[in-house]
Amino acid sequence: MISMKKILKLTEDLIKIPSTKQNPEKLKEIADFCESFFSGEEFNLKRFEKNDKHSLVVTFKGNDSPELFLIGHLDVVEAEKDQFVPKKKGDKLYGRGAKDNKGPSAVIMNLMKDMAPQKPSVGLILTTDEESGGFDGINYLFNEENYFCKVALIPDGGDNFDIIFSEKGILHFKLVARGKEAHGARPWEGDNAIEKLIDAYTKLRSRFPNPQNKKEWKNSLNVGKVGGGTATNVVAGKAEMFLDLRFTEEWTEEEIQKEVKKIIGKEIEMEVISSGAPFYTSPDNPYVLKYKEALKKMIQKDPVFKKYPPASDARFLSAKNIPVIITNASGGGTHGKEEWVSISSLEALYNILKEFSCKS
Repeated sequence: MISMKKILKLTEDLIKIPSTKQNPEKLKEIADFCESFFSGEEFNLKRFEKNDKHSLVVTFKGNDSPELFLIGHLDVVEAEKDQFVPKKKGDKLYGRGAKDNKGPSAVIMNLMKDMAPQKPSVGLILTTDEESGGFDGINYLFNEENYFCKVALIPDGGDNFDIIFSEKGILHFKLVARGKEAHGARPWEGDNAIEKLIDAYTKLRSRFPNPQNKKEWKNSLNVGKVGGGTATNVVAGKAEMFLDLRFTEEWTEEEIQKEVKKIIGKEIEMEVISSGAPFYTSPDNPYVLKYKEALKKMIQKDPVFKKYPPASDARFLSAKNIPVIITNASGGGTHGKEEWVSISSLEALYNILKEFSCKS
């Protein structure tokens, strides 16, 4: 059994490093820290860097192509300085990344180290770009460095050991409208670019009405940023709008982009910022069933299978037909000022993953 002191200490050490995308030197620092954690003759360590984002792949000597990869991410979203000072209150550990994803990463790091004597067919991947899209981490490793596995487990979704089996696809895009400037008192002499964007957005909203609650599994559309014009009394000659469209497994990336272009028409320019296919792993997948057995054995809990609107690195693996098990320990306040993770649930996560990893 794992000593909780080891997991707690490592989680606290990781939280103390403000590894945000705005601090590339801290992304390197936390990757260096984790690499030194695994220094030893029993491990193969491979380090990758793309666009100032660092990834670490850890495998056991003699097995560079494990059946199972445990995947965590070390980057976090921006926070106040005091959130990088971990605080323990009863069973809760507070701090930026406590649940997303430094606590669970500490679990799989300790697990990998503890399994060294047995050397099961398991590897570990730690990235530093999940919060900024995952393109320089998991996407890079599996599409350019040609990593592969039969199954992956990502402890970064859901709560209290729920299993996420479906996530929406993602399309982030910018719309640009161009018009003709004129005096605001004589709008008939101009051509308002902002109004063109309003018309385009109205059509998109009609095609993709938002869900009314979390139980509705349908497409959603959000306007994240709008800009344009030069002054209140000037007809806007140019305007732009940034949108976030999440789509269900009924659509492909190509289909959703084609639909958007058809709706906005040729007069509006569309620039895709990032996109990703929906993620799906069947609850009846043999690896999922093995994980279900491990879960029931270690904590006597029947798993709850859930759909989850946000996207994750799992989409890159799903695109290569690699089944992914997404789950997490108990916690709350993710991306907020009071982010926390249950310390006892990290111990339970360790025991579940050890049972699953050693028998996969």
